Amino acid sequence: MKNIESLERWTFGIDNDRLINLVLTGKKTATTSLYEEDNLSKVNDISVLTDINDKNICIVKTKKVIVTEFKNITWDLAKLEGETNNLEEWRKDHIDFFSKIDSNFNDNTKVEFEIFEVIEKF
Repeated sequence: MKNIESLERWTFGIDNDRLINLVLTGKKTATTSLYEEDNLSKVNDISVLTDINDKNICIVKTKKVIVTEFKNITWDLAKLEGETNNLEEWRKDHIDFFSKIDSNFNDNTKVEFEIFEVIEKF
């Protein structure tokens, strides 16, 4: 494995402490982000999840990347994020968040859905 300092570092855009806890307890094994062609995750990528103070929390490995329109995210996928109890709540939370980043966000906006596994905790 690469030196930890050379790995990409990232954190969640909102509710970071709660989402980190879900990752560390194994309830959150996926995340959704707005699609960026130049910054697309790849299978087997290894990165460091950090807290808002840039403290290392864990190392994760990308298992699968799905690029699709937001409307195509099913409950089978959304529940891997471990954040909500149903697709409607998941959709509302993500629409609220993504609309703050992209005022044109809608059901047809492309997103990146990344499934990951924790390979080391700190």
